[in-house]
Amino acid sequence: MKNILFLLLIGIQPVFSQNSNLLIKGNDYFNKLGYAAAIPFFEKVQGTELESTESNEKLAYCYLFTNAFVNAESLYKRLINENKKADNFYYLGFTQLRQGKASEAMENFKVFAEMNPSDSRSKLFQTNPQYLEELVLEPAHFSIKETNINSKYDDFGMYPYPRGNGAVMVSGRNKSGLGTKVWAGDDQNFLELYYTKTDQNELLPEPIQLAHPINSSVHDGPICFSADGSKVYFTSNTREKNKNGENGIQQLKIYIADVIKSEWMNIREFQYNSVNYACGHPSLSRDGKTLYFVSDMPGGFGGADIYKCTINGNDQFGKPENLGLGVNTSGQELFPWIGNDGNIYFSSNGRPGFGGLDVFVAAPQSSAQAKNVGQPINSMADDFAMTFLPEGQFGYVSSDRNGSDDIFSIEFIKPFSFLIKVSGKAVDSRTNQILANTKIELKDASGKVIATVISDENGSYSFEAEPGKTYSINASQSNYQQNSMTFVIPENSSQFTKDITISKKPTYGLGMVITDNSSKKPIQGVTVKITDIAKKSILMNGQTASNGRIDAEVGTYKTGEPFSISIEINAPSYLSKNLTYTAKFEAEGIIQLHEKLDLNLQAINLGGDLAKMLNIKPIYFDLNKFNIRKDAAIELDKIVKVMNENPTMVIELGSHTDCRGTIAANETLSQNRANSSANYIKTRITNPERIYGKGYGETKLLNDCGCEGTVKSTCTDQQHQLNRRTEFIIIKM
Repeated sequence: MKNILFLLLIGIQPVFSQNSNLLIKGNDYFNKLGYAAAIPFFEKVQGTELESTESNEKLAYCYLFTNAFVNAESLYKRLINENKKADNFYYLGFTQLRQGKASEAMENFKVFAEMNPSDSRSKLFQTNPQYLEELVLEPAHFSIKETNINSKYDDFGMYPYPRGNGAVMVSGRNKSGLGTKVWAGDDQNFLELYYTKTDQNELLPEPIQLAHPINSSVHDGPICFSADGSKVYFTSNTREKNKNGENGIQQLKIYIADVIKSEWMNIREFQYNSVNYACGHPSLSRDGKTLYFVSDMPGGFGGADIYKCTINGNDQFGKPENLGLGVNTSGQELFPWIGNDGNIYFSSNGRPGFGGLDVFVAAPQSSAQAKNVGQPINSMADDFAMTFLPEGQFGYVSSDRNGSDDIFSIEFIKPFSFLIKVSGKAVDSRTNQILANTKIELKDASGKVIATVISDENGSYSFEAEPGKTYSINASQSNYQQNSMTFVIPENSSQFTKDITISKKPTYGLGMVITDNSSKKPIQGVTVKITDIAKKSILMNGQTASNGRIDAEVGTYKTGEPFSISIEINAPSYLSKNLTYTAKFEAEGIIQLHEKLDLNLQAINLGGDLAKMLNIKPIYFDLNKFNIRKDAAIELDKIVKVMNENPTMVIELGSHTDCRGTIAANETLSQNRANSSANYIKTRITNPERIYGKGYGETKLLNDCGCEGTVKSTCTDQQHQLNRRTEFIIIKM
């Protein structure tokens, strides 16, 4: 397949600047798309004075084209070290993806996207860098199995012949000796057309090679037939002699022939063929009135694009029309085919996929982005040339996942759903005035933002979304409160309208920004509850946004009149805060509470002492006792509160004594005190096994106040007191 495919895809223009025979031959083969033949010449140049970045880029491309991915990866890494060229990052990622190194490939695609943000491949990657995981989880739309028709050579494409249950395939098996030359592009025979019977999933008979002039001495295929079988459109290299009178490898062209009694008569060229660009891969619409084809003609998006033109009769065609960015990219789009569902199936290496060429599907009349058909059709290899039998859900696809291009049979089991236009206006809820420059976010059912737009001067916005699914839109603008609404787009909708209203921010309000005590960075997802103490009314109950901010309207309060509020602040892995504050509106507006109060939250650090974080007073026991005193219970209740707020927290409660008393007595006393304190907490928390006591006795003194044996301590009682302590070490969060 690649020999016909890459006739369209020369990504590096050869420069004949070297006089060496090696470079001349290597460049000559490269220019003629003889990538396999060019490799040994470029390899021999390496290590000589003639080696250059240009020659190594050509060699790396030859490796890439001939599936020598290990060599290609190594050389592209070297090229990147010498010159960080954007395309080399893309090609490196491509070779890694083809080897199953998805995470490494994603990193290189990310660099490519950052270096070349205007490229359509970059835009697609930036839209959803996690596409590979999503594709793997997508339910299968097809089943697939190998056919018995494949040879050791390239075999691809099964193009239905409308007269009887048959199809024409493309193959390099070349049994009869027609076109015996081996093409230098991949050391395979020239591609020729073969006919075989088709019977859905049954065994296929041995294909029959079509005769001259159907097959020529150059590449032939892919093809398509008109619905009545009277006309055939097919791809071939230029069939005319070159200036030396030889059949040279030149641009692809589309040819048209009349089919009379199984013979192809009156072969002529497609109206838009050119010596300056390629045309190939013809495919007809279901009604036979539109021709789809592939070309790298000027005015496209880069590489090979898919075009369509109307068929006006007498071999006259309307002006070619590019299918647009919903289908085409700066990569390569190839092998278009109109399915029985009316959608266009094609292959591309410029869209997010599994690697190499992937098969995509698009609705021809929609501007929505094409969809990857997913597994099991697509693989890390090249997957292409999907076609369907005239009736029913059966068809064929080609792939080189087994090492060479092979034909697989497929069954369509799950239809595709395409995006439709969801539009509406942003409106002021009180005045009904349209609101330009409103930020509108579209979220899926999980809350993930999948698109963001800004309303135009008419307040209008629009998205592409999928019918039958649940979405929400969130509208925000300065001086307005955010508003969200959830909706389900009905199945089979062609368009959907949903306006959204937002209200101006309150005249009187409370706002705050919650930040981390150490880093001073804003904290998202902090739960804040503010209550008017006298009225017992809740003024705010919500969570902070990504900027750590939360605002709320507080109703009607008189200017200059004070009111008391309680503030409860809670966040996972942070110590909660409970504050009271007497507020007063000096004028209309929002009181920024973080400017009045300390709203920094203390992070709960693994391995830290919760007692220090909470500023807990020392846990005192009566002399040689270990029962919990009232003053100790007050402090232990603070630990209880934090542990109940963090239900997975595990604490080691360590009890320490000073040196006075025997070592054994101190160890026993500290263990009893640790157990007593831990048991007090156990009875008041969920999952009581989350705390345990450990007595350390005098083994971990904080100062030089030891007094065992002959050592006589001169420390004061206050110094000894520093060693009598209880610690609450966080073991797990």
